[in-house]
Amino acid sequence: MKNNQQFVIKFSFLLALLSLVLLYNGCKKDTVDETCSDGIMNQGETSIDCGGPCTCNTASCSDGIMNNGETSIDCGGPNCTACPLTARDSAILDYNTTYLPNEVSSPGWTGDVSSCNAGSAPQSTHDKVILRINYFRRLVGLNDNTTLDASLFQKYQEAALMMKANNALSHSPPNTWTCWTQLGADGAATSNLYLGIHSTAAVTGFIMDPGASNIRVGHRRWVLHSPKTKFSYGTTDNSMSLGVIGLAGGNTKIPEFIAYPPKGYIPQPLMNTTRWSFGIPDADFSNATVTMTGVSGAINLTVVSNDAVGYGDNTIVWEPQGLTLSSESDISYTVTVSGVANAPKTTYTYTTILVKP
Repeated sequence: MKNNQQFVIKFSFLLALLSLVLLYNGCKKDTVDETCSDGIMNQGETSIDCGGPCTCNTASCSDGIMNNGETSIDCGGPNCTACPLTARDSAILDYNTTYLPNEVSSPGWTGDVSSCNAGSAPQSTHDKVILRINYFRRLVGLNDNTTLDASLFQKYQEAALMMKANNALSHSPPNTWTCWTQLGADGAATSNLYLGIHSTAAVTGFIMDPGASNIRVGHRRWVLHSPKTKFSYGTTDNSMSLGVIGLAGGNTKIPEFIAYPPKGYIPQPLMNTTRWSFGIPDADFSNATVTMTGVSGAINLTVVSNDAVGYGDNTIVWEPQGLTLSSESDISYTVTVSGVANAPKTTYTYTTILVKP
């Protein structure tokens, strides 16, 4: 009996010891080693993974970590240099800081139709008109440093006055027109003309180039004429004459091609056009073809002009159907122009991306 009691006691002791060993091993497995990179303030640290046994790294603009108030790794915020803009960000910024703020609501025209006074516009309007022209040139990759030839302002003011006075447009206005002058007629013959809007809005109108008679997008092509370094203009409160023919050239910053809508990013509000165009100086598009694809596949389109010369640079024009032009998300269309002659390449492919600014 005594031996049995001793056996039970020994067995109970061994069983308890085994339980302690198992409990210890279980706890040991659940324990995480404390380190200086575990993201926890432990082991005597004075801050997370810093102080005590750990070395504190001072935040800097070159530590490879987004800290220090940065908006991206090692850039932005109050302490580091600004982060480089992406092409998308640049397109949105340019639209919001250059295009939108420089819209002219009233051109400040001083003329009068009843007395056939061509009047003038103030310097503030001049500045915004050339900014608008250069904005569109920059958008397509051309030089954005063109200037206005003030010596020709009067010619184009008289042309703009004639359009307003007769409520009509003509590049060859007859001398029977109200407020006709030879100087104004010369201006009409060498300019883009718009009726119904003025100054900066007319520049945008030339780029959109609406109307059944404008399938060659000649107005757009003159604004985006590759060699241009100067323009001139005249404006009333509802008409504009933009001098484009016979003004100074000499620009050498000419991209591989001049497309509108352009290669790369374009703000969605500037897609108010049914006509896409692709131009190269002196190229031959008479046998060229165009294809377009979007997220859902091929886009139906009609080439409406491919052999019109004498309107700035040689250009092919097409009208795509069924496009999505407005969305919270970016919209991409890829264009391929094939069969181009008298150019460095016969085929060109590019992607236009519509962004919401």
